[in-house]
Amino acid sequence: MKHKFILLSCFLLFATVHCSKPKEQYYIPDKISKENKRNLIAYFDQGKMLFKNNCASCHGIYGQGKDSIPNFSQSQLDTYKAKLAMKDGQTHSFADSLSYDQIEQILKFLSYRKQ
Repeated sequence: MKHKFILLSCFLLFATVHCSKPKEQYYIPDKISKENKRNLIAYFDQGKMLFKNNCASCHGIYGQGKDSIPNFSQSQLDTYKAKLAMKDGQTHSFADSLSYDQIEQILKFLSYRKQ
């Protein structure tokens, strides 16, 4: 009985530690330094906030379509980038209020986020 209790305690401790670790939100190369990884995560997080503040009202914030973050293909992201850079009149109205770097952050967030 005592061994079962110890075994159960170890299992619960392992499960608690394993479940409490934050999951990776972005695709980041394994060989990147910890400092560069932190910088990339901060950059992508800023892109996420820019997306939520400027894009989520139409594209959503949680997954696909209106109620979530859409799963854009790389070619779709490239098309968005070109349209926003050209300001072709068919792009979203928020484009005028964002800098090129901010748009780039949004697109990088969408490219590297785990879906």
